[in-house]
Amino acid sequence: MKVVNGTQHKINIYSESDTVSVQGGRKLILKEGAKPVLSLEEGKNLNCIKQNAALPSHLSGSVLPLKGGVEFVSHDEIPEGDIVIVSNLFRSAVKELGGSTTRLATVEGVVYQSEEDMRPCGCLGLAVG
Repeated sequence: MKVVNGTQHKINIYSESDTVSVQGGRKLILKEGAKPVLSLEEGKNLNCIKQNAALPSHLSGSVLPLKGGVEFVSHDEIPEGDIVIVSNLFRSAVKELGGSTTRLATVEGVVYQSEEDMRPCGCLGLAVG
């Protein structure tokens, strides 16, 4: 199976048994000494172009500096591969523009380094489709 990493980040996948749930079950942190079960090196980042949609008419004239929501204009070509790991934004662009997401995967179950260092360092798996 050919897996392509379409992000600029290394993807570390950990076993759930190597994590501890904190903050009322909202975050997973690594246990000391945990090692990834799989690591995928960073790849070429896939991008999309977005623009602001029109502001709904009932909000025009607001004193707040409001802009319309996001709409996608285009996205990079999806490379060959059985699974292509992409950002949530890129997947949304492909879906909104009518493309197939059957080979696209995003990270699932974000894992953080520690309670003191809440930077993402991996995930529990990949969500495909």
